[in-house]
Order: sequence, then C-alpha cells, then structure tokens
Amino acid sequence: MLDAVNFEDHGKPAAVVATTNFVRLATSIARANHLDELPLVTIPHPLGNPQAAADRAREVAAQVVSSITSGQV
Repeated sequence: MLDAVNFEDHGKPAAVVATTNFVRLATSIARANHLDELPLVTIPHPLGNPQAAADRAREVAAQVVSSITSGQV
C-alpha cells in the first residue's frame, strides 16, 4: 500500500492488490494520503499456499494493468 502511495506521489501510476480482509484498511490509507481514486483490485482472503496466491495473481493481472493504464478498475 505505501509503495503505491510513494509511486503516486512521484507521478507514477499505481494500483493496490488487497485481499477482502484488507480492503477497508487500504481504502483508509488511500484516503489519508488524498488518493481516493487509487485503483484497488480485490482478491479473496486468505491467499493460501504459494500456488493459490500465484493463481489469484494470474486471475487479476489484466485488471491491475488496466487500472494502471486507464486509472479505473
């Protein structure tokens, strides 16, 4: 989350990927840093084992790219 804030502060587009349990925290951090429009891609919680995490990453990769290039999720 803080990496995304730093990227945005330096004019570089960013998106945050958060599990459902951390959406509220990510949203609060974005608002506190005046980044209400920071794209947030949500995935189910928990991530599980490394293979499950990799599978989820592949599932949302296009969303992440889209949100960074268009500014929308």
